[in-house]
Amino acid sequence: MKIALISCGRSDYSIYLPLIKKLDADSEIDLEIIAFGTHVSNFYGHTVDLFRNDGFEVSEEIESLVLGDSPDSIATSMGLTMIKFSNLWQSKNYDCIIVLGDRFEMFSAIAASVPFNIPVAHLHGGETTLGAIDDKFRHCITTMSTLHFVTTEDHADRVVQLINSDSNIFNVGAPALDNLKDLDLMSIEEFNSVFGIDLNNPTILITFHPETVNLEKNIEYTDELIKTMESISGYQLLITMPNADTMGTIIREKLNAFIDKTEYAFGVEILGARGYYSCMEFCSMLIGNTSSGIIEAASFAKYVINVGDRQKGRSHGPNVIHSGISQEEILGNISKIESLPKLDRNNIYGDGNATQKIVQLLKEKL
Repeated sequence: MKIALISCGRSDYSIYLPLIKKLDADSEIDLEIIAFGTHVSNFYGHTVDLFRNDGFEVSEEIESLVLGDSPDSIATSMGLTMIKFSNLWQSKNYDCIIVLGDRFEMFSAIAASVPFNIPVAHLHGGETTLGAIDDKFRHCITTMSTLHFVTTEDHADRVVQLINSDSNIFNVGAPALDNLKDLDLMSIEEFNSVFGIDLNNPTILITFHPETVNLEKNIEYTDELIKTMESISGYQLLITMPNADTMGTIIREKLNAFIDKTEYAFGVEILGARGYYSCMEFCSMLIGNTSSGIIEAASFAKYVINVGDRQKGRSHGPNVIHSGISQEEILGNISKIESLPKLDRNNIYGDGNATQKIVQLLKEKL
């Protein structure tokens, strides 16, 4: 069985990683990894190297990202991605394409496959993110897909509504949680030696992406978040950089300016899956609007202050506290978390066996 797995950036790498390991090790599957988007951009750290560093061969590198994060740049990137992937789908014979989530790049690659009638297996369908245009892309990918590997029963129900059928929908859980069984997390000492950040100190892990629905609010939101970070005491701040979304560059510049002038703030472009989860294991809490706070953080028994609307609509556990993007509200939630009881590691997104189920279902259904 010849399978193409498409990956457009660092945000999907850690989610894909355990599935790639399972597919790559299976003698009945010929896996080809296709990297594109920010993966092949030096500006975003050339994260295609993550695959090779972990021992995986990348079959194709497709450059389709137009530098810039304006609506025009993103729309142009979408068109270019469709053109380049149409050439790929025409020249290669695949039994299935595996696609994750909701990025505009992913949508474009899959839309180009439709005339070629290649079966598509979609991960993380049926989810909702009210503060991002990703919903449109995710739901479109769902309607173009053959197999649906969802993460909760609520998300399965939404896929039923989208495709008007309950066939080929499988609640397997979140593949990223399989990392917790497979990855050897760093010790505090190793993390310090690699990143120069001592996690013995109380640490808040912060990841803030643009809200791609309320574009005009992003500068205001970022300024308010920075004002909040300036007021946080008793913690060091580890800040990861935003995705290549509309207005992401402006947010990146503002965050880097704050980091450069703040002794207790550290910025890291690429932690990698092992580094990111190691930080999650040892940090005090998370603040931001990333899906990893909604999905993975519960497995580390960590509270998350989910700010704004980007992730609103996704199913979540009791560890997630929704907050407006205001200094008063975020600081109040930090104080609230400090007095809350410790969490267990229960996670509504599964038990870490998603990839085994996915591989078995691919063999049965294709």
